[in-house]
Amino acid sequence: MSLTAIAYLLAFGGLLLWALVRDPRYGLYVYLATFYLSPTDRWWGADLPHWRWSLIAAAVALLAALRVPRNEDRPAWTANNGVRVLIVMTIWIWIQNFWALSPDLHLELSILYTKYVVLLYLIYTVIDSEESVRYFLIAHVLGCFYLGLLALQASSAGRLEGVGGPGIDEANALGMHLGTGAVAAAALLAKGPLWQRGFALAGMAVIMNGVVQTGSRGAFLAIAASGLVLFAMSPAKFRRMWVVMGILGIAVLIKMAPPNYWARMSTITETAEGEAPVDQSSETRLALFKAQWHMFLDYPMGSGHRGTAYLSPRYLSDEDLSASRSGLSSDRARSSHNTFMTALAEQGIPGALLYIWLMTWILRTCRHAHVSFKVAEKDDLGLYLMAVGSSLAVVVVAGVFVDYFKAEVFIWCVALLSVLDALAQQLDHHTGASS
Repeated sequence: MSLTAIAYLLAFGGLLLWALVRDPRYGLYVYLATFYLSPTDRWWGADLPHWRWSLIAAAVALLAALRVPRNEDRPAWTANNGVRVLIVMTIWIWIQNFWALSPDLHLELSILYTKYVVLLYLIYTVIDSEESVRYFLIAHVLGCFYLGLLALQASSAGRLEGVGGPGIDEANALGMHLGTGAVAAAALLAKGPLWQRGFALAGMAVIMNGVVQTGSRGAFLAIAASGLVLFAMSPAKFRRMWVVMGILGIAVLIKMAPPNYWARMSTITETAEGEAPVDQSSETRLALFKAQWHMFLDYPMGSGHRGTAYLSPRYLSDEDLSASRSGLSSDRARSSHNTFMTALAEQGIPGALLYIWLMTWILRTCRHAHVSFKVAEKDDLGLYLMAVGSSLAVVVVAGVFVDYFKAEVFIWCVALLSVLDALAQQLDHHTGASS
């Protein structure tokens, strides 16, 4: 067994034991580390037992979290609409199993969303303070930094595929995920001890290099949009710094990014995400949107997970379908390329309404927490809120071009926003009581 595999086993077991006997947060950190390290996808993982490492870490972390005493001054984890929406969405997805067109794939989504609800509870329970939010963001940036290092070692030929773990193993998803790490690093860079700011600066450089290597146009636009959100949500005293950093970042990107990256970015207005020329036409994307609208009209309660791909041969012309891996024309299909259209066509009226409700909750909660932290002069919390809000912007904007209905980092951000909302409510209560 390799030294890397031995070190992973010792750290995995030791930290989970520590989570059970001392601090449940370490169980969550092990889960995050397992997500990023993804032992089954690394060379050293071949020496390890074929266990479901993430499931084990999550189960132990949940057991440790159940031992945390209830804080009566803190709102319950189901007290905000963000968590409620995702719980109702999960229930609705389970109900759809009765008529889903791809039963096996839809069952997988049902199980995945159930896991996400548990993950929401876990994060909300153990991340309950300004300090714990900070360490979660550090862990997230560290994981993205690791993926950025793997990207540096990857082949320079073509787009960056197969570097990330489950759910982020293709270029677009990896670019989006790394984008959330970049804005989290910005928050850690603005304020904190010297080691944290140095780590955040180095991490941001490596992470953004990884984003460039993915060649994802959706991630490029999403990060650009998140910069505006970052500026708007930042505590006022840091805004001048963001302007300077933004100018420097753009200058470095223009200077260092290879010509083929800019050649790809120049096609944003002409193409959509994809590889083959037919896959890249904006006409194909528009045809898919129209097809998904008609799918929704025919299946108003949704066709179930991957229903778009299942139905696409009936609603799209042959030239708008993707080439199949098998090479057979009968296997050609087209998957969803937009998160909202996925919710509409595959989860139907309830799914679309829940998605809109969730977006509304995010906007209102960010605004409320921003005002609360500003009034209380909590700059650190304001920066962490800025990181979470900007990360959500990355996922949502990137989701205009790619289907991120299953993006796990989105669940992390919803959970962190719930934590920050609870801290804002506690500050509101304290301020009201003092006045």
